[in-house]
Amino acid sequence: MRVRHRHIILIILLAFVLTARFSVEIGEWYSVVIYPVVSGFLSYSVSWIPFSLEEIVVVGAVLLLIAIIIYGVRKRLGFVKVLFQAFEFLLWIYVWFYIGWGCNYYRESIYTRLGVERQTYDESVFKDFIADYADSLNSTYEALPNDLFYVGYDYFEDQVKAAFAALPPSAGLSVPRQWQHPKRLLFNRLYSSVGVMGFVGPFFCETQLNNDLLPWQFHFVYVHEYSHLLGVSSEEEANFWAYTICTRSDEPVLRYAGYYGLLPYVLINASRVLPEEDYRQFLSTINPAVIAMYNTQREYWNSRYSKTLGRLQSAFYDAFLKGNKVTSGTANYLEVIDMVISLDDFYNGCL
Repeated sequence: MRVRHRHIILIILLAFVLTARFSVEIGEWYSVVIYPVVSGFLSYSVSWIPFSLEEIVVVGAVLLLIAIIIYGVRKRLGFVKVLFQAFEFLLWIYVWFYIGWGCNYYRESIYTRLGVERQTYDESVFKDFIADYADSLNSTYEALPNDLFYVGYDYFEDQVKAAFAALPPSAGLSVPRQWQHPKRLLFNRLYSSVGVMGFVGPFFCETQLNNDLLPWQFHFVYVHEYSHLLGVSSEEEANFWAYTICTRSDEPVLRYAGYYGLLPYVLINASRVLPEEDYRQFLSTINPAVIAMYNTQREYWNSRYSKTLGRLQSAFYDAFLKGNKVTSGTANYLEVIDMVISLDDFYNGCL
């Protein structure tokens, strides 16, 4: 089979992706130098389209792969040539995924970028943290205005982008772009059925938010997904930025959204490491209205959740994360508490 120019380009891009995978220095260089240019170009090129193109790319890729195979069989091109064409097509999708966004999985951790050591678990430190957390959660809930959970969307988005833009260069994030806005999902019911609140698409660098998000979830999820768009691959780091950006806002609604968004991770971590009596004592310190809100939220999403699809999606995503050097898999979401304890003081003067 004749080697064409596209094959040479494909080989070069594949070599870069594989080099980044095994060299954290190259992965970090990609995130800081290459990714801002790529993401800016891709997101700008489709900014005029109100709905997500990521879903169309995935569906279109599956259909095109089938078409390639059918065409090759009908033209009797031979098994080897059809297999080669299908394999080449899949490699282009693979390269697009990792050059578009995926190489961010191979960058340095935020601890390395900041030169901060990750704290090991200490029971007294953890108990002090959750005590202060409960006080902050309760006080921000009590400070909520009458127009509960409402903040003008444009104003909120401007605040978030300004906060990210104010971060020091050591954070290693891309500069926010004014044309970057969340896109509508075409298969929203499917995402609700597997518990996906939002995601960033690697093919056009678009953020997507689930349309079923409850008002008190929206702001935390927005910042979480926007941090992914700025080059964050770690789920714990995305949760950290959602918490940090929101809780340091001047807006009462956003401060509460930050503390409340951390609540599921605090509860799961506390239930795992504290004796049952201590855990129940901690729960009793949280405003019952906040607990009622949390229980309402769980029932709301449970009514939309499909156990079969949800388990399949969770297993796939867990394997995907582990295959991309996130060794804890989906448990990475829960590690945000370690990050808040380790890094919270570091950013006290940054936002």
